[in-house]
Amino acid sequence: VSVLLPTLGVSSLVLLSIGYLAGRYREGSAVSNRWTPALLAGGLSLPSLAAAQVNPTFSDLNEAVDEARTIIQSERKQLVSQGLALTAEEGAAFWPVYDKYMLDMKAASDLRVKVITDYAANYNNLTDTLAKQLITDYLKHQEKVLKLRKSYLGKFRKAIPEVKLARFYQIENKL
Repeated sequence: VSVLLPTLGVSSLVLLSIGYLAGRYREGSAVSNRWTPALLAGGLSLPSLAAAQVNPTFSDLNEAVDEARTIIQSERKQLVSQGLALTAEEGAAFWPVYDKYMLDMKAASDLRVKVITDYAANYNNLTDTLAKQLITDYLKHQEKVLKLRKSYLGKFRKAIPEVKLARFYQIENKL
């Protein structure tokens, strides 16, 4: 597992299990078991501690999603901490900003989960109209994430040096 961490990220590994559960749940249905894990794992990796808008087809997985997100948030913070090696003073300034940043990422995360679960639920009968809406929502998600990252740049700059800030944004990009 530790060999895969740099490539997949902890969140992807944890959420592969949720994807597997979703695949098992959908066994024998129209949704292919080999695609469901990838769809769910890819979409659920952003942090959020509250329940996302999961497609009703996967509503019985809400508890598993919440559990995985709690684990992911803890693992993510550990990876950021290890990657940045902050001094006590830097940490005192950085972590409150980081915690607020992660809370603000929740809305974008919820939209991504909705897009992924809607796609998975409609995989074999996807219409042009729904596909267009999913693409629009996906791009809204990307815009929200970029806007948040830009809006927090100044706040993070006040907390840590530029070299560590660049490292943080690289870590964020990989998680």
